[in-house]
Amino acid sequence: MNIEQVKTFEDLEQYLREFTNFSGDPVPYDFNGAFHLFLAVLDNLANHSLDADVEVLGEDRPWLTEKQLDFLRKLGQVS
Repeated sequence: MNIEQVKTFEDLEQYLREFTNFSGDPVPYDFNGAFHLFLAVLDNLANHSLDADVEVLGEDRPWLTEKQLDFLRKLGQVS
């Protein structure tokens, strides 16, 4: 999927899940680009979320998959 095809929230979510690089080609994978998108989403959440938004997450657990948790742990080893 290319960014030009994104028209809905579901399209954007799918685009981000399948992102390899900005041109949409399967290779090369742009880790740096994907990581900066991740950081942009973190900044967005930090800047615009309310404490109540975060509290609701606790009610809907588990909201992270094991694979996501493993990757976050890996990031924690670097920082």
